[in-house]
Formats: sequence, structure tokens, C-alpha cells
Amino acid sequence: MKISALALSFSNGKTYKYRYETSVEFGKSNSDVPSKAGKTVGYKLTTEFDLTPVFQAGEEQLLKIQFTSAAVASVSRQGMQKELISLLKRPIYFEYTNGIVGKVYAAEVDSVFCSNVKKGVISLFQVQETEGQRDEIDVSGECNAYYTVSGNYITKTKQNCQNLEIGGQFSNLNEVLGITVESSLVTKYKMDNGIISSAASVNKHKAVLNARTSLNAEVIDRQTLEYTSTGSGVDPISANSIEDAVKAASKGTKTTFPESLLPSGLEIKHCRENCEKPIDVLGKLKDDFDKENLSKVVSGKAFLKMLRTFRNSGKITIEEVMTHSDSYSIVPQLLDVGAATQTQAAQQAMMQLVGFDDESSIQYPERLLFALAYSTHPGEYLLQDLMALMKKNVPNISLRESIALCMGAVVHTFCKDYPKCTSTEVVTDYILTVRDEFSKCPDEACKLMYLRSIGNSGLMSFIPLLVKAAGESQSATLALTAVQAFRRYPIQMIKDKVLPVLQGIFHQNNKKHDSSVRLAALEYILRSQPSIPDLRNILLSAIGDQEEFEVSTFIIKRISDIASSDSYIRSALESILSDQRLNNYNLFAQKGKSSAFSSFLAVTRDANSTYGLYQENTKSGVMKKSAMAVDLVNKASKQHLLTFGIYAEGMEALVGDAPEGEESSEATAGLALTMMDVLLRPVEFFRGTSGLMSAVWNAPSEPVSALQGNLLLQDHFQKLHLSNGLIVDLSVLGVASIDLSGSISISLWYKNSHSVITNSGALVVEGTMKLDSDVLKAGISFSAETEAKIDFQTDVNFADMPFKMCLQMKRPPLEYREFFEKFERSRYLKKRFRAKSSRKSNTSPVSYFINEKNSQMCRVMDPDQE
Repeated sequence: MKISALALSFSNGKTYKYRYETSVEFGKSNSDVPSKAGKTVGYKLTTEFDLTPVFQAGEEQLLKIQFTSAAVASVSRQGMQKELISLLKRPIYFEYTNGIVGKVYAAEVDSVFCSNVKKGVISLFQVQETEGQRDEIDVSGECNAYYTVSGNYITKTKQNCQNLEIGGQFSNLNEVLGITVESSLVTKYKMDNGIISSAASVNKHKAVLNARTSLNAEVIDRQTLEYTSTGSGVDPISANSIEDAVKAASKGTKTTFPESLLPSGLEIKHCRENCEKPIDVLGKLKDDFDKENLSKVVSGKAFLKMLRTFRNSGKITIEEVMTHSDSYSIVPQLLDVGAATQTQAAQQAMMQLVGFDDESSIQYPERLLFALAYSTHPGEYLLQDLMALMKKNVPNISLRESIALCMGAVVHTFCKDYPKCTSTEVVTDYILTVRDEFSKCPDEACKLMYLRSIGNSGLMSFIPLLVKAAGESQSATLALTAVQAFRRYPIQMIKDKVLPVLQGIFHQNNKKHDSSVRLAALEYILRSQPSIPDLRNILLSAIGDQEEFEVSTFIIKRISDIASSDSYIRSALESILSDQRLNNYNLFAQKGKSSAFSSFLAVTRDANSTYGLYQENTKSGVMKKSAMAVDLVNKASKQHLLTFGIYAEGMEALVGDAPEGEESSEATAGLALTMMDVLLRPVEFFRGTSGLMSAVWNAPSEPVSALQGNLLLQDHFQKLHLSNGLIVDLSVLGVASIDLSGSISISLWYKNSHSVITNSGALVVEGTMKLDSDVLKAGISFSAETEAKIDFQTDVNFADMPFKMCLQMKRPPLEYREFFEKFERSRYLKKRFRAKSSRKSNTSPVSYFINEKNSQMCRVMDPDQE
């Protein structure tokens, strides 16, 4: 539809007078905070201006806007108003053709603020008379504009606006831990005699923390334009082009009007307020960075403050901080900051300061690699540095594996942000190098290193290699590692290639497989939504193989556990169990002690934290593998937070109960840790009898930290270009400060052991949404903080066979706090405004249920327990 007899143009020789008003308001979306703290903050700008055609060539016009009055007022405080003289001094010109705005000509001496405000007014004149969709470039950037027409009224809806300058903007692509930004812009026009009679627009931007929607901020930009009258104008300029017309119009003003694009420009490009030198910040925060403060809120806050200074610093400045005397005892924590900075300057400084050539000194390089593995928006330069290290003959074998694991993790994140990553030279180099080196590996340890790196990368190019390693490896450890490496691959994308191999492994179609490999394959099969016949065959295998009764027990427990939360598996299981030949005592009364159980760590409105406890025993009752998995789940996705697994092989031989043919198996135990879905280098506790005795005598009775660090979780920075020309900075940073420690006491005299593994952590999130302006400062900031720990206690009595074991998992009281602050300040208004609010919630201590058999054993071992 098209408005009849409408030609969007302004008549020569006339001046059109308009009244214009715009406001910017910051607040918390759906705020439930009363009184002063619940107010929105911001500014309202009221102006009047003249619009005059000064040149025309065919349908193309050059229009001039000259402000005749302008005043700014506070949104939150009545009576706070001041004239804005700077807007009145110079005009602005723009090309106009049938409702389309072309180039803009702003006075070179105008401030960016003045030019942006004027561009915001000009954008309102960009309107089409015909219904439909078109792409437009206006003050907000390049947008999809949708027009509807009804009589003399036009409604324009803009979506998907992309800033033309996106350098320096980034976001964590993790859905659970990321930020959702929702934007909308609707402008309604009334047309009269070929000109805009009135216009009103509402532009909203809302930012929400996905994991906690109460942490949010919103900015609303409103514009109104009203035609008031027409007066006499000027005769059109005689010129050969618009550029010549601009020069002629500005002749005698001693001001040049260079051409520019309509999108708003950045007003603040460097820190100008509350700017501290990194060295000064270090002096203030060195105690907060102390090792003893890791897993505490104070450590997380120090990390975020230093991170902001590093991101605004060059290589030399960062090196000065890292080598300063105040940094001596906190270098590992500063390496966390340096890795999270994710700028070339910081990366160059880290690589220059940390050496990888000393075989005996790997503390600093290990810490750096650990932090780099969790980069939220890695650049290609980081991949190039890690690739160079992979190719380098690093003397320490453990460090070599950490490099490979880090490289895989960074490649995974890089490719999430850049789907065509495999066409980049460094990723291609990584793929070819891993394939080549894997094929040349002289031993199992070498192959394991590359399989683990592949698992962290999740690249489709490695599927054939993984399938072959999983199905054909003679080593149970290699096969298990290959199967577990499928964890980062989208199930539906590789189902056809991988599932037949995993089904063959589980059902042992071609050869016998270690029970741990079979159960790892089962985990993937169950995640792939198996058909009812496939699930039926899995259940039948549990009934039929009573020689491996511990495996059968685990299979039934795991399927039942998944069915409690997965509607598909639950429905399929109900269908199968309608057959009474299966739904009987033989299926559910398995005699093993292996277990699989999951439940909730925490339940909130936005996301649930779940835990799973899994234990596979040998036929003699000795633990073979145990794992604790913690996940964060929301409506859309799932994020693996932590998988803490202990493995033990050949333990039966130590107690004289080894299966036939395995009497000479070497006893081995160790720890496998996956954090944020990134596999870290496994730690071996001992190998062989002598290693076991050494571990017994050297076991720490006092807690010893096994893993510490500060991991950047939320990392979002974005510039929101408002429809009125102003720009808003949105920044959200979140950190987890962690400390994984443990202690164990073993008595050979009493034949028992007591161990405690403590997962301690602090979470700090800080976000700000504010005007990017020197003239008008307003915005809202929010933050949240909490500290928590979970103790996982194991008591074992090995005086008699079978062993008696009691597992306990406890969490002490938990306090969670949120803070909000809104502010206004401007050099045009004398008084500042600031409103603060906070709230906290407390959670009682809890002891988590593991399974009924464990509870019974705990009561046997300690009758005094409730």
C-alpha cells in the first residue's frame, strides 16, 4: 500500500519549524524496588529547529537544520534544567531524496555529542511511503526496516541493527553463562501534504544475565517530533553538485562541513574518568590477590578490577605490573588476569614473561595455560602462539600435554565464534599436526595426549580418527579416552557416523571391551535418543550378563536415573516395561553395588544446578571408577561445570581377589578433572605397590590445594546506538574464583581411611549500562556475589572383604547478595544523583542424598549418624 499523492520533499523557499523532544531513561527491567531506588534515571532534551531546503537537483535535495533553542533536564529530578547553547551554534546539512537520507555534512568543529544529537533528529526524517521491508542505514547503523501504512499514518519497525564500527565488541557465546540483549524500535509517523506532521518513536534495549535474570538493565530512548509552522526560507543555491552547495552555504562562516555517514560516532575513545594506573591498582589490591583469598569474593573483585586496567594497557605497562616487587607472591593470580585480558598486548607480555623451556619449573606456564583454556573470545594470535608451542620440543612431558589440551579448548571457542574457522591457516595447521603426530606416536601416553586435545576441540575433522581409536584400540584406556572425546560434538550431527560404532562397543559385537569403555559408550547412546528396540536390547543385555553383574547394575541404575529427568527415555522405558516379561524382579533386583544417581544442587527461577554421582565397582566390590558431575541447566541449554572422576585399576590384586588372568595387573589410581567442559591434564596418584605405599606415607592429613585460579565466566562488551544519536556502553564481567583442595588420612593399623575433597568457590558478577558521553553521564550498574563450598567426604574400612565405604556430600550455609546503583551527573546540572539498592538471600546447609545403599552403609559404619 502507498499513501496517495505523497511526495516526501520540502518546498524550496520555505522554512519548516519543528519541536523535538528526546529522553534517555535507565532502569531495571520489571523493577520491584520502591521509592527513590526504583526510579529511572537519565535526561530529557527539548529543542526547536528550522528545516530549510538550500539546494535541489532533480529529486535530490540538500536540507539544512538549525537549532533555535535547546535545553537538557534531569529525568529523575524536577526543576533540574539547563540550556544547551552548543547545539545552537552551527547547522547541519544532509542529502534527502524521497524520504531517504544520504550523506550528512556536520560542522568539523562540532563536538561528537552535538553531531550525534543532530544525526538523531535527521534519522527521524528517513521514512518510506510504501509498505514492505527494506534495509536502511541510519543513526543506529544498518537495520532491517519494516513499514506498514494506514491512511496518512506510517509505522516503521526496525530490527537487527548492526553497528558499522564493531571493533572491540565481544560476547561469551556460551548460552547458559552469556548475556541476552533484546532490542526494539518502533516509530509512528503522521504525514500531511508531503511532509512529516509528527513522529514518535520508542527504542528499548534490555540486557539480561541468562543464569540470573534478576541481574538486568534497560535503557529506553523516546523521540517526539512535531511540525509547528512554515516560514519564509532562502532561495536555492546555484551549484553543480551537493558538495559545491555545502561549500557555498557555509561560505563566510569560517567552518568546514566534511561529509560523514549517518550512524552516530564514538564520543569517548579513551578512559577519562576515575582512571588509575595499573601499578597503583596493584598496590591497592595485592593483599586481596593473596593465595589465601582464592575462592573468596575479595579475590574475584580484585580480579575484575585489574582486568579492566589490563584491557586498557599496553604490553610494556603490563610487563611492569607483572615484574613489580608487589607482584612477587601473586604472580599466578596476575597470570589469570593476563590470560583473561585477551588483547595482543597482554598476550605478548605473558609469552615474554613465562618460559616453557625449564623442565623442572612449570608452575607459571601451567597456570597460564589453565587460564588461557577458558578464553571467552580468543584471537587468532593466541592460536598461533599455542601452535608454535605445540610444535616446539618442550622438555617437560606434563607441560607438553597441557599445551595440547589448551590448544584444543581454545580452538573450540574460536570456532564457535567463527564457523568457517577450519579455513584459517592456524586451525588447519592444528588439524594436520594432530593427525600426523598421532599416527607417529611411539607409546600410549602420546596417543592419549592427542585424543584429549581432540576431545577439547570438538572439531568435525577428527571424527574418523576418534571412531577408529574407539572401536579398534587394544588398550582400554585409549578406547575410553576416544569415546569420552565425543562429549563436545552435537549428537545429531555425528549420530549416523558414531552411533553404530558405539553400539558395537557396548554390545561387544566384534570383541570384548573393558566395562568402563562399554559404559562410556552407553552414556552417549542414551543421549542420542535411542529407538525403543535399541533401548530394549540394552535392558536385555543387563539381564543376560550376570557374570558382569556390576556392569548390569550400573546399566539399570543409569537408565532409571536418566528417565527421571528425560521425557523421551521415560516414555520409551514405560513402553518397554509394559511387557511383563521384562518388567520383573530379574531386571531391577541386580545384586551389584555400582550406582548412578542425580539430583539438584540448587533450584532457581532461571536455572537449575544438578549433580550426578556415579560409581562403577569391580566384581569383588572394589571401586573401579567414581565420578561427580555438576551441571548448570536452563530452559534452552546445559553447561557442564565440573566432572570430578577418580579411577582405580588393578586394585583387586592388592587384596588377593583379582580375576583370573589379571593377578599381575599393576595397581593404578588417579584423578580426571573436566571443568567448564574443558578436560584438564589427569593426575596420577600412584602406580604399582611401591607407588601406593609412597602415597600412603605422604598423603596430606591437612588440606592441600590441587587446583586454584580465577576463571572469566561472563564477558560481554557492546555499544548500543540509540535512535536519538546517543550511544550506550553495555559491559558485563563475571568471574569464578576457585580452590579445589583435599586431604586424606590412612591407617594401616586400623585398616581404614578418611578423605575430604573440598570444592570452594566465589562468584562475582559486575555489569554496567551507561551513556558513552562526556556531556551527559547516566546509567545503571548491577553486581552479585556469593561464596560456597561443597565437601565430598569418603570413609573406607578395608579390614574385611568386601570393603565398607560411606560417601557424604555436604554444603554449609550460603548467602547470595545483589546490588544495584543508578546515577546521573552532568556539567550542565549542578547536583549529582545516585540511588542504591541491595538484597540478599540465605540458604540453609544441606547434606545431599547419594543412594539408599550408601545411606545404609554409612549407618553401619557410624551408627550415631542420623
